Amino acid sequence: MTSQSPLPVLMNTRAGAMHAASGKEQLERMARDVGLAIQIIHTNSKEDLKQTLKRLVAEGAEKVAVAGGDGTVELAVQELAHTDTALGILSQGTFNNFATTLRLHHNLPAALKTLKDGVVRAVDLGKIGDRYFTESAGVGLFADALALYGQGTNKNFLRGAYAFARLAVAFRPREITLTLDGKVHRESVALCEVANTYRIAQAAPIAPEADIADGLLDVVLFTDLKRSELPAYLRALRAQMHLGLPKTKTFRAREITLESARRRNVHADDEILGTTPVTITVQPGALKVLVDDTL
Repeated sequence: MTSQSPLPVLMNTRAGAMHAASGKEQLERMARDVGLAIQIIHTNSKEDLKQTLKRLVAEGAEKVAVAGGDGTVELAVQELAHTDTALGILSQGTFNNFATTLRLHHNLPAALKTLKDGVVRAVDLGKIGDRYFTESAGVGLFADALALYGQGTNKNFLRGAYAFARLAVAFRPREITLTLDGKVHRESVALCEVANTYRIAQAAPIAPEADIADGLLDVVLFTDLKRSELPAYLRALRAQMHLGLPKTKTFRAREITLESARRRNVHADDEILGTTPVTITVQPGALKVLVDDTL
């Protein structure tokens, strides 16, 4: 595929704003207005998206774009990581954490202009086993909420709030052993997030200092919290003021192993992958993305 070929744009017309029949025509018109030639490819399932991306990579596509939210982007990342195909994003989700980290526009005309005039930049991903993640992985509150109420809890405000309320009733920090680039730490934690991006879940700015291209993952712990302290820490998290609190600890590392005497749920983005023990690694420059040339 040459650089003069229309840009493939994968669009799930069964979801969100793209469900309407007018979605395809509107997107094509907006693309023409910015001088971008696109080829809209309808996908009807996760497997369809996966197979289409595999085919495009095998055909030598220099760039592909997806219209969707963080879940769609995460699916695309599994196929595009460590390939020569760059990912463009047309944000259509609720929170769009990954796109926000990349400082991408959320209005379609500006996003399409980035697809046309943007530059390719290599950014980091996290990895557990054969699963890449864009935002974070970890144990504790976020993971337990997902395990209790299912995939998508961290992107649905009401379900997420209800999950946290239920978990707070039986809240108790538990001891874990963290090995950070070979150095062992033992902590009693309510939450341990290994973040690739600064914002996760319902736009929670868990790691304000995270850099998606520094070859490191940011580890944020809420340590031995009392149940009465939890609301204040969650409020501070929303305000990006939690790093200065006495029971917050932060580290940076390339490889993190989490172990515990009692198995704990482990999540990566909005999916439960299993339980501890688990090893999490950074994949420096693993994904090529299209971003504004001013970034």
